[in-house]
Amino acid sequence: MKKNVLWIMIILLLTNATLFGCSNNKDENINTDETVSVQDNKINYCISGKVQADESVVITSKINARIANLDIDVGSTVNKGDYIITLDSKDLQAQVAQAQAGVDAAQASLNKIKSGSRPEQIEQATAALYAAKANYENTKVNNERNKSLYEAGEIPKSQLEQSETAYVSAESTVKSAQAALDMLNKGETDETIAVAEAQVKSAEAALNTAQVQLQNEKIISPISGIVTSRNINSGELASAGAPLLTIVNLDTISINAYIPSTYINKVYVDQEVVIKVSEIQGKEFKGKVSVIDSTIDSKNKNILVKIKFDDKDPLLKPGMFAEIGISEG
Repeated sequence: MKKNVLWIMIILLLTNATLFGCSNNKDENINTDETVSVQDNKINYCISGKVQADESVVITSKINARIANLDIDVGSTVNKGDYIITLDSKDLQAQVAQAQAGVDAAQASLNKIKSGSRPEQIEQATAALYAAKANYENTKVNNERNKSLYEAGEIPKSQLEQSETAYVSAESTVKSAQAALDMLNKGETDETIAVAEAQVKSAEAALNTAQVQLQNEKIISPISGIVTSRNINSGELASAGAPLLTIVNLDTISINAYIPSTYINKVYVDQEVVIKVSEIQGKEFKGKVSVIDSTIDSKNKNILVKIKFDDKDPLLKPGMFAEIGISEG
């Protein structure tokens, strides 16, 4: 009986020694495998990264204007096409009115040119031409007489030169009066009309620009999502191009993670993974490997891996830290 008890005790001691030896070997394996950080039921959490949204947008204004209406805040849900910001449009409306006045003035000028000369203008030009011709005839006769008198030695040369100058001037006046009358009878030249038409087009372009600027008074969300940041309040001046809001589509949440290149043979596209998020304790998420970068970071020898969540969870937010576990079973 004593011998049996002795043998039983020896067997128990040997069994315990064997068990303690396996535990130590397991610890040694974990310490020597540089790619393993945590072991949990054959899930190796060897990849880490940050939660991000594939679709996000920074809302800006195209013009400098004050905020007239801004009712959404961080955490607000918006839909694609929603009006999310209204700008003060008083200055814009004044610019449109001014541009419209410019168009009206340019068009009136063009119409006047195309309509031709009024009858009274032609009458005045005709009378001016008759007067110029009469003066020309008088100066011509006077100049001829002075030539004869000068040749006879009855007048000095200076008097002859004066009559010649008057004759030349009268002749020039006749030509100018005739040209003015011809222009009135013929109407404006094609070049003059073309210039007036170009002025109308320029004014219309200015009006179109002002109208487009006025349309920018309302800012529309280009995506559906959640407002994650707000940098301005109602009544404040929005500068063109400055960030006003950030909107994130949480339906496009994913993880950009990095894996050591030595571990790449254990990762493949569509591989199922388990995800732990440090900010969400006590919960695991499921996902799949969607993309494996074809290049290796030359600095740290890591490879970018993109992870997609199987389910969309409102608890997930961009910027959260995540660990990705891969089954080794």
